[in-house]
Amino acid sequence: MTARRFVAAVGALVAAIFLVPVAWIASLSIRQPADVLSQRLLAPPTLDNYRAVLTDDAAFTAGLANSAVVALGSTALALACGVPAAHALARMRFRGRRGFWQFVLSTRMAPPAALVIPMYVLYFRLGLLDTRFGLVLLYGAMNTSLVVWMLRGFFEEVPVELEEAALVDGTSRIGAFFRITLPLAAPGVGATAVLALVASWNEFLFATLLAGGESRTAPAAIAQYVTFRAVVWGKLAAASLLTALPIVILVLLVQRHLVRGLTGGAVR
Repeated sequence: MTARRFVAAVGALVAAIFLVPVAWIASLSIRQPADVLSQRLLAPPTLDNYRAVLTDDAAFTAGLANSAVVALGSTALALACGVPAAHALARMRFRGRRGFWQFVLSTRMAPPAALVIPMYVLYFRLGLLDTRFGLVLLYGAMNTSLVVWMLRGFFEEVPVELEEAALVDGTSRIGAFFRITLPLAAPGVGATAVLALVASWNEFLFATLLAGGESRTAPAAIAQYVTFRAVVWGKLAAASLLTALPIVILVLLVQRHLVRGLTGGAVR
């Protein structure tokens, strides 16, 4: 067996291991309530769970809409704040630069559970509880460090001589950034945007504690199927797959560009 075939076999095995829970959830989503806990592998399939989740459960469909608004808004905010900061760290030499970079990295290490109570008190006093705007601000701030951390390397790989040539030709520093640096780093910016979007879409802890019925996102809305009396396994599985489906489709559509963007900053 050649090395390539061995790597392919190992990759297929790892993929199969990761796909087993997905297949199990998919099987639960098409089972009748009486067949959920049965040992039959070929239980009669049904789409009642999907139909109930999409037509009868207004909280879940509203959660999907809230997730879309919050994820897109927070990603745009993170890019608007993180892209200039990453470029400044990559190009400029200023006092406190190293300390600022260490602060950015430290925010990625802080456990979200440690921030729950301070954020709840702050949002309560600011009147941002149960608002999509509050989630956009929070997720945008959380993802800004991710944007800065990833894009600094991409901007450093763009030759500084290109910007200097543009400055000699009369372009301003901002113009050189938008005309030269940003287009060359576009694959990295796109890959980073996808990662930030996925992180905002899948966030559960703050969406559960800081959002209520009006702004609750899809991951938090799924929790309603776990009650003190029982777990509605069919609807829970169907809602989980429906929540993951938009992200899966997005990643499949941009897969080639995502891989190119993630690896583009590694080679000059």
